[in-house]
Amino acid sequence: METVSKHTEKGKQTIIEVLSFCQNHDFPARVVGKWVWIEFDSKPNTETRQALKDFGFRWSRRRGQWSHSCGHSSRPAHNYRPWDKYQTTSMADVLKAVAV
Repeated sequence: METVSKHTEKGKQTIIEVLSFCQNHDFPARVVGKWVWIEFDSKPNTETRQALKDFGFRWSRRRGQWSHSCGHSSRPAHNYRPWDKYQTTSMADVLKAVAV
């Protein structure tokens, strides 16, 4: 798997860049608010986990998912689940809207 390119600062990609990365690697991504979340059915292999880390994804132990902030910071969501508070959109729907 390819890792993040040297000219892009880790964790500072736009949401479109993050979704393109997920689409290229066939990851089950979804957009929640301004963040991208990935939930796998089982633990991904070492190569996949390293690719996610290299691109700026973080493992959320509490939520059991990988997350990428797409350059947006926020306060920790200790008392709620982000996908309950913010609109959730599938990766396909976001990329389709951008292509139009």
